[in-house]
Amino acid sequence: MNGLLQGFILGLVQGLTEFLPVSSSGHLLLLEHFGVGEESLFVNLALHIATLLSVCIALRKELLEVIKNPFGEEMRFLLLSAVPTALIALAIRKFCPLEADMLPFFFILTSAVLILPNVIKRNPVPLTGKTCIKDALIAGAAQGIACFSGLSRSGTTVSCLALCGVEENKRAKLSFLMSVPVILGSAIVEFAGGGAKNVNVSALMVGAVTAFLVGLVAIKIFIKIVEKNKMWIFSIYTFLLGIGSFVTMFVL
Repeated sequence: MNGLLQGFILGLVQGLTEFLPVSSSGHLLLLEHFGVGEESLFVNLALHIATLLSVCIALRKELLEVIKNPFGEEMRFLLLSAVPTALIALAIRKFCPLEADMLPFFFILTSAVLILPNVIKRNPVPLTGKTCIKDALIAGAAQGIACFSGLSRSGTTVSCLALCGVEENKRAKLSFLMSVPVILGSAIVEFAGGGAKNVNVSALMVGAVTAFLVGLVAIKIFIKIVEKNKMWIFSIYTFLLGIGSFVTMFVL
């Protein structure tokens, strides 16, 4: 496949699936299984950084508010949540290497995670004091576990925040802001490790620009979906994707 076309497809998929609760890493790994793209942590991180820029643009007001108030509850929440995320993500990367064979299971698990807030409902609780610390650690741990390909990061963290009692109008935005320190840290580690070898720069640029632009649209869509408590709709897609990927990978 032409390198630029391949970059466009990867960017399109990344831009959509990073923010919609269907697992971007799972979709990228599935594409690799069918010969689109290749296993490259550097490429995946570059695409994630492009969508990170989407977050910074789409949520610039919220991000600036957090920066202007470095000792506020939201800044404390974001910093605390990054700790369990980093520890769990590093453990998964070291002891549980990503395997395409597990994708069907994690896609179906995502379906279950997405419907949890509709099954177990919690009354809104203010994000202050001990509640902030507890919710940050729980949501951070959930984000770390979502490092498994096929398990949606945004879906897992938003569902977790819902179960913690965080207001609907804050869940998606907090989930997106939580990804900022994690992606930056991962990028620094990968760049320091020399992960940029043998990369098609032109294709990577096309993919990154596509992911950035598509990501801007996906963010707006997902925020509205979460505020209307309709995230469960995506559980249908991830369940069918899990069944379909199992059939194509193990039956056909």
